[in-house]
Amino acid sequence: MIEIPVNLAERSYPIRIEQGILARSGEEVARFAKGPRLHIVTDHNVARHYLDAVSRSLESAGYALSVSRCAPGEANKTLLSIESIVNDMARAGIDRWDAVVALGGGIVGDMAGFAAAAWMRGIPFAQIPTTLVAQVDSSVGGKTGVNLPAGKNLVGAFHQPALVLIDPLVLGTLSDREYVSGLAEVVKYGMIRDRDFFASLEHDSRAILDRDPESIVRVVSRSCEIKREYVEADEKERGGKRAHLNFGHTFGHAIEAATKYRRYLHGEAISLGMIAAARTGRNLGRISPKQEERLRALLTTFRLPVSGVPVSPSALLPLLKRDKKARGGRIRIVLTRGIGSASLTSAVGEPEIRQGFARICSRR
Repeated sequence: MIEIPVNLAERSYPIRIEQGILARSGEEVARFAKGPRLHIVTDHNVARHYLDAVSRSLESAGYALSVSRCAPGEANKTLLSIESIVNDMARAGIDRWDAVVALGGGIVGDMAGFAAAAWMRGIPFAQIPTTLVAQVDSSVGGKTGVNLPAGKNLVGAFHQPALVLIDPLVLGTLSDREYVSGLAEVVKYGMIRDRDFFASLEHDSRAILDRDPESIVRVVSRSCEIKREYVEADEKERGGKRAHLNFGHTFGHAIEAATKYRRYLHGEAISLGMIAAARTGRNLGRISPKQEERLRALLTTFRLPVSGVPVSPSALLPLLKRDKKARGGRIRIVLTRGIGSASLTSAVGEPEIRQGFARICSRR
């Protein structure tokens, strides 16, 4: 087992990474959940593969279980879904001594965490992420929430999990599209923090695409280590450093909203967003043409989209002003300083942003 501690005083928790740990989820959850009941939040797709195994393990540990099965997809990450989850919790008699278990990808984790944060003003929850994007990113850090028509994740709360259990074996049931979508977040970590990690992704791209178990464990563990650093330094994104994790996301979230969360998976939108951010940074002299091309080449190798957004830059630009990092209506964007370093800046004009969008709205 690889254990990565997230040190946040009384909100500290471990990330545990081990092949096969899903079958021991009851033993692991029992370390923190002392009440008699657990409420599992999952979606229909994940339930088909893993709900029975997790339920057996949790019941063997002595828990009474209730379950919310949500419709999959970003379009269903709404307040209406949260209402359904908390009503299920009410019917099951979940109280403040009980806990929630998020079994699924990033959408399930966001909704389960938000429901746990809101229920009786906050009860504990565990993350058991079943997609690559959730394992390397969204399950760690305590960001929870749902989307509105006006933008992504505009309603939510910071609510740290009590435990993150990562079983790399579950990635075997992902479609190729879902799997490579998660690689966008992995590439992001190399771009903002670790040039050697970025180079290793270039070198090991074939093994990563082939889902080589050792390569997956290295990718997941290093990604979690980097995410942990930012969360510990700036838990609630008030100092600016944690915002670096949003490289590509300001552009990407606008793309998701403009296409009504139906055309692109989250990682696909972030891939496009990183290309737009890189072109913006290149035009401002923050990244060289060669470094921009390395990013584009790696994303292309990972079969992620880098162009062809069917929306005009003029339609995308207003959506950036609704981004959570905006301040006083002023757009703030994370840009890299080459590969391996990043900064949050508001010193970017609309012409440069429009050029960034133009790069991904073209067919080239």
